[in-house]
Amino acid sequence: MTPDPLDALRLWNVPIEPHPAFADALWQRITGGGEAVARSATVRYFVEDLDQAIAFCCDQLGFDEELHPSPTFAMLYRGDLRLLLSVPGEPHALPDGTLPEPGGWNRISLQVSNLNATVAALGASGVTFRRGVTAGVAVDTALLADPSGNPVELFEARAGYHERTTTKE
Repeated sequence: MTPDPLDALRLWNVPIEPHPAFADALWQRITGGGEAVARSATVRYFVEDLDQAIAFCCDQLGFDEELHPSPTFAMLYRGDLRLLLSVPGEPHALPDGTLPEPGGWNRISLQVSNLNATVAALGASGVTFRRGVTAGVAVDTALLADPSGNPVELFEARAGYHERTTTKE
């Protein structure tokens, strides 16, 4: 049988199985039975190795994998933080052809209950730190690098820490 020349133009199907809560919320929005859930933040990190980034974020930083529909994209959650992981490629290119690169100085900041113990445990498991524990006015911080070089800040609140509360009217 001769191959169909249009096969190269067809989109491929990728089976995905999102977490039940995500699927239920999506179904509610599609059918008009519910409102979209507001998330406090979404961050996109560009990574060199998606599987390595997923494993690092889930195993070391406490994220849950929500979706991994292709070899170039994954969606993770940690509380209200949605982390999108992408492998740089043509869809992300600027008009001049420039592609985004992992690394840089923008970062996510994750609160932990015991910074020294967290840093010790992560260090023992081989995580690379850009900067160890540093005391601040309201928080103590440490800065680590994910496997692609993206910085992740860990912080522990001190007595002067203030979190803005939100009220719904």
